[in-house]
Amino acid sequence: MTSKKTALKRIAIVIIGELILVAAVVWLLDPFYQYHEPFFGLEAVLNDRENQMAGTIRNFRYDSLLVGSSVAENFDTEQLNEAYGCNALKVIRASGSMADLLYYVEMAEERRQLGNIFWCLDIFAMNASPEVQLFEEGIPRYLYTETPLDDLPYLYNKEILLEKIPAMIVSSVKGINTGGAAYYWAADKNFSAEGAMRWYDRPQDAGQDIVKKDPELYRETVRENVNKLAGQLAAHPEIQYRFLVPPYSMLWWDCAWVNGEDEERLYILEETLTMLLSFDNVEVYYFQNDRDIICNLDNYMDMIHYSPEINRYMLEQMQTGNYRLTGENREAVLEDMRDLVREIHEKEIYRYY
Repeated sequence: MTSKKTALKRIAIVIIGELILVAAVVWLLDPFYQYHEPFFGLEAVLNDRENQMAGTIRNFRYDSLLVGSSVAENFDTEQLNEAYGCNALKVIRASGSMADLLYYVEMAEERRQLGNIFWCLDIFAMNASPEVQLFEEGIPRYLYTETPLDDLPYLYNKEILLEKIPAMIVSSVKGINTGGAAYYWAADKNFSAEGAMRWYDRPQDAGQDIVKKDPELYRETVRENVNKLAGQLAAHPEIQYRFLVPPYSMLWWDCAWVNGEDEERLYILEETLTMLLSFDNVEVYYFQNDRDIICNLDNYMDMIHYSPEINRYMLEQMQTGNYRLTGENREAVLEDMRDLVREIHEKEIYRYY
């Protein structure tokens, strides 16, 4: 009987020891950066935005943010750091709504004194749900809480231990998704007219019997998102905001016209840009009407995602003050945008169809 009790004690000690060891390994290597920045001289490997975003906001050192959706992921933050003398953290939400991105931004503001926010402002963010959607899409809540008491699914997770940690170490050694290339995804993508056009099945009868979307279906949502963003700007006059309106391809605009949504998107631009220009701590750089970019489908892999060369070009132009939208040129730029939308569906799209 005594020998059985001794054996059970030994087994219990071994099990407890293994549990402690597993938790210690996950805590020390911490691929989601839940507890700390990397140890052991490893580079931070950022390639899993939904699972790593909360940890990096909470635990990394930074004084600025680069905010946006997947079209912002191929920006090189080292380019920003060198130009503006800052230390920028990428804050990314795929197809990011304004509410979700503001959730992240406010989370960062609670933890750091920010000097700059560089914001790649998607048009579609402004007519998305004005309520936070993060946790309705399967993102684990325990990653966003301050307490470690609910972290057992992270500390004791076979995928974390056997897949995420080894992959993180390999990527760190090889320099993949490290430094300014956090969340970079373009390496194996096909940027070409052929590749982009696969994502848009243009109707052969495009232009016939188009029914414009009822403004009452979107204006209230747009205004609510505009007001949410305005509240952020007003609450933080100490932060310098630089908004870039990225160039979606003409496929995206033709698709909007075919579906009767072009006026909705132009309304979003009018309301959002007017609001942004009313703040002294805001600069706006508008790339959406650059015909050389958006009408050349070789710049794209689908309707909106452009090559990293476009990301680099936008940052270079912003640094020199080009493409800047002001109160003086706003009306002319928006009128030019309206003309361009018309040119696309009347002429430019037929270069490819």
